[in-house]
Amino acid sequence: MRRRSFLALALPLALLAGASPPQGRSGAAAGNDAPTYGLDAPMLEVDRFSDAAGTLLRRSIDPHLPGPNEPIDLDAAPFSLSVEAPDGRLRICYNLDLRPASPGRYYVFYDERGNYLLTQFPVVDVAPGDPGYTDIWDIWKVIVPAGFREDNGVRDRATIERLLADPASGYSAVRTRVLLNGPIVPEGSRARMKADRRGGDASIRYAWYRGRRAPYLYFEGSLRAEGEIAPVAIMTLTRSSDRSGLSVQMMRSETGASSPARVSVVPGASGYSPLWQVNAPAGGTLTTIPLNCPIVGP
Repeated sequence: MRRRSFLALALPLALLAGASPPQGRSGAAAGNDAPTYGLDAPMLEVDRFSDAAGTLLRRSIDPHLPGPNEPIDLDAAPFSLSVEAPDGRLRICYNLDLRPASPGRYYVFYDERGNYLLTQFPVVDVAPGDPGYTDIWDIWKVIVPAGFREDNGVRDRATIERLLADPASGYSAVRTRVLLNGPIVPEGSRARMKADRRGGDASIRYAWYRGRRAPYLYFEGSLRAEGEIAPVAIMTLTRSSDRSGLSVQMMRSETGASSPARVSVVPGASGYSPLWQVNAPAGGTLTTIPLNCPIVGP
């Protein structure tokens, strides 16, 4: 099997597209005894805009936001924001609301030879609405023993941690210190631009959340943890606002409009992060939790 890096997190295109799973390892045609690779598992219902899940973006503030499990178009208002880069150029960032800088744990799977296991989704244990949910994931590499069944059968964090706690299991894990910006979204959500200075649409991928398939948008995977938290950069508003007015000022900006904010750094420059401490024009922090707004486009 060809060696893959831990950032190669996609399943084969057939699985990502929801096509019929491949044949089992025996080579038999798909049938009652063939593995389904988890594609028959229930999908997680996602609501990013409930009062439990949202802060600036809540339907109780803006009833036009998508309902529970409705696909999100991040290129539409109020998600696509225009920001001014240090060189004066206008850039686009996707407003994903205030999210903690403490990342959630995200398990990916490798065999003992260092090959990424394409037929095993990553595993997470927080989703929108859960306490402490964030779109930023701390990637942990799980090394599985020989004989591991590559049928997408590991579907929750409790199972992983039970195996890791058992010395006889043959499982081990190491923190990569690489962070993924991958917001969990309803199935069918879309974004026409990637982060990390890449062209093309952001792709929908899947993780396991307590036995359910959780769709997420893969934006960027080149961030590095600073201790136990993600790095945070500075975004400064260009018009006066207090905390209560922040949502109106930022959320109503449309692509191409005059910039509501200036960012201190852009992708590719030292210190870049999609998490922003939002400051007032005259100084002073408006939020204690950073805004997740990845700058997108090549």
